[in-house]
This record gives sequence, structure tokens and C-alpha cells, in this order.
Amino acid sequence: MSSLPLADQVAVVTGGARGIGAAIAARLRADGATVVVFDRAPDEGRPAVDVTDEHAVQAAVAEVVARHGRIDVLVNNAGVYPHVPFEAMTLDTWRAVMGLNLDGVFVCSRAVFPVMREQGYGRIVNIVSSTFFIGQRCLTAYVASKGGVIGFTRALATEAGPLGITVNAVAPGLIDTRGAAAADPLFDEVVGAQAIGRAGAPNDVAEAVAYVVTPAAGFITGQTINVDGGHRYH
Repeated sequence: MSSLPLADQVAVVTGGARGIGAAIAARLRADGATVVVFDRAPDEGRPAVDVTDEHAVQAAVAEVVARHGRIDVLVNNAGVYPHVPFEAMTLDTWRAVMGLNLDGVFVCSRAVFPVMREQGYGRIVNIVSSTFFIGQRCLTAYVASKGGVIGFTRALATEAGPLGITVNAVAPGLIDTRGAAAADPLFDEVVGAQAIGRAGAPNDVAEAVAYVVTPAAGFITGQTINVDGGHRYH
């Protein structure tokens, strides 16, 4: 019998082709899970999946279940964060952010929920952002969408708990990824307000996710866990 905490489990990670999502996928594999990545970017052996397309997601989930027999973990990581001053924000951009960051979480969670309910077990983790707690200029749509996901997390947890399913959120602070690097000067501004004076790494987020998806974390639900180096503006 394997001693790995996720042995024989199946995990779906959205937006898992690079950055934080790729780190989460690698970490869950290291813990024994079979990991399936949903991402818009096609790769060898992996078709592209648009998490805002309900029919495409349902088909992808059905394929995972047909191939592996179950889905134990869903990590909703796919997201976008255009850095746009409020007065320059168009309604089309606003809706695009909400569509991916908020609607995508609903679509994917709704698709896996019946599978987890039937199993009597599941772990859903939504990647949000510490910017919800501190505010951040030029990110109004992003912060609003992540606030919506935090509310969704708390509400769904109340329905999911009696079914053996936990629902939590992990809120990264400034993480050193290609996307975050493009948003400079956020690095200097945010790191200067942290107790730990460095940008986070994708693996910092992956470690938090890896714990809350384990069977050992079965009494933790409806929570938002900040992984932000102790940002002092909370």
C-alpha cells in the first residue's frame, strides 16, 4: 500500500500548463495523484479546454471519469489579470475577466460536483488572490472576480460539506511568474509591505494546495488561506 497521501486519486487542475498551475500539478503528482490538466493551450496528448465553455468542460470531465473512474480533486486555477486603470476598463474587458475568473470556476465545479457527490468524497480548491483583502490599483475587474470566487467558496462549502466534499480557496500574494513579472512595478510595492521580503514562488502556493486536498484536511472547508508572505495591509 502506498504511503503517498494522494495515491489512487485523480486530480484536475485548470490553467495547469504553466506558472502556478503547473507547480500545483507537479506537486499533486509527487503526492501520488493522477493529474489531468485543463488549459486553453493545447499540448501533445492534451487537447485545449476552455473552462468558460460549459459543454467542452462537461465533455472533458466525462472523458476523465471514463478513463480513470473518478475525480477526487479539482483545482480551479485558470485566470487572467489585465492591469488596466479603471477609467480605461471597457465593459468587454470586464466581462472577459469575469467570464474566465468567476464563471469558469462555476462551470468546472458544477461539472465535477455530481462525480464527487456520487463518490461521497471530493476536494475543490479555488485559487483567488490576496489583492481582494488589500485592494490594488489597476486591477478592479480582477479583484472583483476573485472576491466573487471567495464568496462562492464559502457558499458552496455549506452545501458540499454534508456530501463529503470540502471547498476552500488559496489566495496567493505576489508570485514570481511570467505574468506577474510583466506587471512591474508591483514587485517593489508589494514586497515592501510583506513580513517576508521576497516574492513568492509557484511552489509556495502548490504546498498550500497540496495540504488542503489531502484526506487529512477533511475538517477544513469554506476557508481562504493567504499565501502572501505576511502582507501587512490585511
